[in-house]
Amino acid sequence: MSKNSKASGVDQEEGEGKKSDSTQINVDRNLGETDIKAAKVGNLEGGNSPHRKSEHTKASGDGKNVSRGLVDTAAPFESVKEAVTKFGGIVDWKAHKSLALERQKQVQLELEKAAAEIPEFQRRSAAAEKAKMEALLELETTKRTIEELKLSLESSQRAEAQAKQDSELAQLRAAEMERGIAADASVAAKTQLEVARARHVAAKDELAAVRDELEGLRAQLVALAAEQAAAAERAATVVFAAREAERAAEELTLELIMAKEALEAAQAAHLEAEEHRIGASMARDQDLFNWDKELKQAQEEVDHLGEQLAQARDLKSTLEAATGSLVGLKGELAAFTEAALTQEPEDKKELDEVKVSIEKAREEVNFLKVASASLAAELEKENAALAPMRQREGMASVAVASLEMELERVNAEIEAAKSKEKGAREDMVELPRELQRAAMEADEARSAALAAQEELRKAREELEQVSATVNTVESRLLAAVKEMEAAKATEKLAAAAARALQESEQAAIMEPAAGEGGGAAVTLRAREAEELASEKVSAAVSQIEVAKASETRSLEALAAAMAELAVKKEALKAATERADKAKEGKLAVEQELRAWRSEHVQRRKSGVGARSAAVAAAPSANSPQPPSPPTVVEEPPPPKPAAPPTYPAEPSPPKTYLRESREGDAAAAPPETKARKKKSLFPRLSTFLGKKKT
Repeated sequence: MSKNSKASGVDQEEGEGKKSDSTQINVDRNLGETDIKAAKVGNLEGGNSPHRKSEHTKASGDGKNVSRGLVDTAAPFESVKEAVTKFGGIVDWKAHKSLALERQKQVQLELEKAAAEIPEFQRRSAAAEKAKMEALLELETTKRTIEELKLSLESSQRAEAQAKQDSELAQLRAAEMERGIAADASVAAKTQLEVARARHVAAKDELAAVRDELEGLRAQLVALAAEQAAAAERAATVVFAAREAERAAEELTLELIMAKEALEAAQAAHLEAEEHRIGASMARDQDLFNWDKELKQAQEEVDHLGEQLAQARDLKSTLEAATGSLVGLKGELAAFTEAALTQEPEDKKELDEVKVSIEKAREEVNFLKVASASLAAELEKENAALAPMRQREGMASVAVASLEMELERVNAEIEAAKSKEKGAREDMVELPRELQRAAMEADEARSAALAAQEELRKAREELEQVSATVNTVESRLLAAVKEMEAAKATEKLAAAAARALQESEQAAIMEPAAGEGGGAAVTLRAREAEELASEKVSAAVSQIEVAKASETRSLEALAAAMAELAVKKEALKAATERADKAKEGKLAVEQELRAWRSEHVQRRKSGVGARSAAVAAAPSANSPQPPSPPTVVEEPPPPKPAAPPTYPAEPSPPKTYLRESREGDAAAAPPETKARKKKSLFPRLSTFLGKKKT
């Protein structure tokens, strides 16, 4: 067989060598064909064929300068690598692969670097966007102030122009009075009256336009207020939905965590029960094996004694002793059966031990309830200290209540771990999907809340702009009212001047001798009119100054409001920080509880491992050795007649090492575990509460 295999291996190697030689020959042949084709192409391009040569000679005979073709007389390709590299291929595939891997690593590093730089650029873009919004707000405020200043400047310029016009008309009227022109024929009085009427009409028109604009702005303000209220309601609903989604996400995360922990505990209990079952089955098999062996030995001894009884009647005493030993063996067999029957109470005892462990777990749950009650009291204190954050503290108390409910449910699941393990796995598969779905809903709700807040902010900005326009319109209205009052005053002044002129004319008619005195009175009245116009100008300037003072006061009030808003923002920030600290503390306590639970599970696993080691070591120590007649080590027998050395060894007592080891573990383990639990949990709670108070 080996010779045939060797021969077949040699034939196979020869076949492979032939195949490789044939492939090499084919490659060389193909390369030779490519060389021949390349040479032909070079010859054709170079023009070394007979036809080309004849054409070349003809062309040279005609006298044309045509370059001669060059024949490639170089050596053929010396290797496959040279041929492949000449035609643009790659031979060293390993080097090419390593280069490709290096390029891929470099691209991956560049991608990681870009991914690391993305948050920084996002932060920069957010800062730039914030600066842009602030600049736009400042630009709007400056535009508003510029418009108000322009309006005040236009009103002052208009008042100044009217005052100049009034003074010019007064001077013209004074000149006419000096010339002796009557009031009816006075051009200045007529123009002054027309100017006053035109001003009055323009002021009325402007007042009507301003009133219409004010009404439209008021309607727009009402609509914007309604829209703002609707946006606020939408924002409130969206915020409430976002909070509900966050609460649902937190509850789902807690359920996922508790399901994982329950699954781990169920798996640990299942493994422990499996180890117990395996140990019990091994002990039972060992006992059965020993019993069978002892029964076989007893049967052999009975046969041997029967033969001795048939052979020699004189060995009756020996036979009686053998029958006595047989009776003893039967009694021990009955004892073994009784021990097998007493295995059921041992199982009951184990069940009682499991119940005791469940009671201990309930005590631990009560202890955790006390700890959660203390945490709830601490959270209530934080609630009293932080009024705006009551809702989040309520969420924390809800989380504590859900934690208690989950602990109770875990206890119920521990009692039925084997039956609910499959359901827990299915829940573990389904819960991440629900958590992801809830997280997506929470993100959508947050985005909707942000959009609603953005709409609310835009509505507020529009409201501010509308209020600013209303203020500007009111300032325009005040300016128009002042212009109307100025026009009325100028009209009254013109009427008074006309009456004064009529009185002066009548006085001139009545007293022709007093002409010089009348002219002086007219000039005096003209001066009084000029003084009145200058007083009006000064009054307008003072009104402008009052408007500027009111503007400065409003700016100061705005600055105070901004400062108060900044203080409120700082207070809100501090409150949120304290709430976040409280939440972090709650998460730390939950982490401590999880660590304590994992430590408890590890201790249980270590106890189970020690017990399994004891179970594995006990059969080897307590199992009876096969009987050997010359060297039999017997236990102290009961008071019976002495047996000969050929008798079998007495059977070992029933296997009670498992129960004894369990009882010993149960007697020794609980105080240490309790002490360790108390030492590990209370200091952590005290340190956590101390951190919270500081």
